Amino acid sequence: MKPIVPTNDPTRLARVLDEKKRMIGVDKEALDAQVRERREREAAEAAATRAAALAAAEHERMVQQRAAAAMEARRGQHQGTDAFRRQQEEARRQAEAEARARDAAASAAEQVAALASPFLNEAPETTVSAAAPHRWRPDHFKGLAPEQRAAILATQAEQVQAKHAAQAAAAAQAAAYDAAQASHVAAAQRAAAAAEAERRRQAATVAAEQRRQAADMAAREAERAAFLNSQQPRPEYFSQWGTSHR
Repeated sequence: MKPIVPTNDPTRLARVLDEKKRMIGVDKEALDAQVRERREREAAEAAATRAAALAAAEHERMVQQRAAAAMEARRGQHQGTDAFRRQQEEARRQAEAEARARDAAASAAEQVAALASPFLNEAPETTVSAAAPHRWRPDHFKGLAPEQRAAILATQAEQVQAKHAAQAAAAAQAAAYDAAQASHVAAAQRAAAAAEAERRRQAATVAAEQRRQAADMAAREAERAAFLNSQQPRPEYFSQWGTSHR
């Protein structure tokens, strides 16, 4: 029968046969290497997890930053469009005011010319014949009574006033419409700004929560690593079993 322990090493044979010092089949260096490899593997996994969490948080921050930059660019474009629209509205109102002023001036000039017309005022010189100054042209004389002429002039004045009143009413209606449109645009802009502020607040809350989770994960990994490192065997653990044979 082949002996389990060779007898060519009396010292080792005595150590193996001594129950107080015997430790058969245990390779301390291999066990220590396995412990170190396991701890290194766990530390690498924890580091990879933390790196992934930090990378995810950084990616989220960059995404939010790009979204904020895009929103700022869109807000700038919207502001430029609103400014151009207001400029167009102002130019339109100015053109309409100038057109109304020209129409009013033309109407006033027409009224003055009509009131100064010798045919409407029954000027006596319009009744004289061009062929013979001593002849009277009755077809050039309307023969209107003063009351009729006054009624005609009063009607013309009323028509001019009615036209001015209609123009003023149209201008007031246009101004009210422009004010209502400006109010709607301002309300829409305020709503958009409030929605953007709420979106930014939610994004900041999500980013803060992700950072908190990453910090908690890092703290838990550090606590776990500290706990694992605290369980390392001390030298007196091996000395109590009589490992001097190694």
